[in-house]
Amino acid sequence: MSDEKITIIYDTYCGWCHGASEVFDTIEASGAEVEVLHRHLFEGDYRPKMSEGKGEQIVENLIPRIEALTGQEFTQAYKDNIAMSPTEVLASKYSAQAAALVHDQGPAREFAIRRKLEDLHFGQGVSSTDRDAIVAALIEEGITPEDAEKLGTPELEAKAESLAGRAKALMAAVGSRGVPTVLRSNGDRYSVVDHQAYYGRADALPANVSNLATV
Repeated sequence: MSDEKITIIYDTYCGWCHGASEVFDTIEASGAEVEVLHRHLFEGDYRPKMSEGKGEQIVENLIPRIEALTGQEFTQAYKDNIAMSPTEVLASKYSAQAAALVHDQGPAREFAIRRKLEDLHFGQGVSSTDRDAIVAALIEEGITPEDAEKLGTPELEAKAESLAGRAKALMAAVGSRGVPTVLRSNGDRYSVVDHQAYYGRADALPANVSNLATV
């Protein structure tokens, strides 16, 4: 087996990451050494209000491009309840903390949570800021109520920020400006995987990560 490792940097509520979900899951299930890091992209001043043009841009431009390239679909519930909502503010706080909650349990567990929250948001059209709905989804996914209720606590927020900080540092090191970012590394040497080459054709991903296309 290759000594190389794959690092997947993502944000659950990023539309392009939703489009890349099949690529993510195929890599994670490949048997390669995989690290996953939630970016916490939508935070601070970068929390777009859908009513200020972001939603229209998503529906008219972003969704058609993602669907055409990846084959991933966005439901009408998402378009109506999220993208075209007069009140929706896109935020990564709770998804980043949910990822941090299970991060130490490994990438398979973290990606199970990612898929659950993707379905909640992009499938069912539930707001990224609906803490109660996210807590309930985590409990449905097998997280204890006690742990799920940690969402919003300073301790979990600090862990989420630490993981996001590592993601930001890696992205800066390779000159990546957005997510998803997929990296291949051997020791401290990193190269950027051309994950877009596998959009809509995740079955073409090579079994040996050394053969992944790079930018």
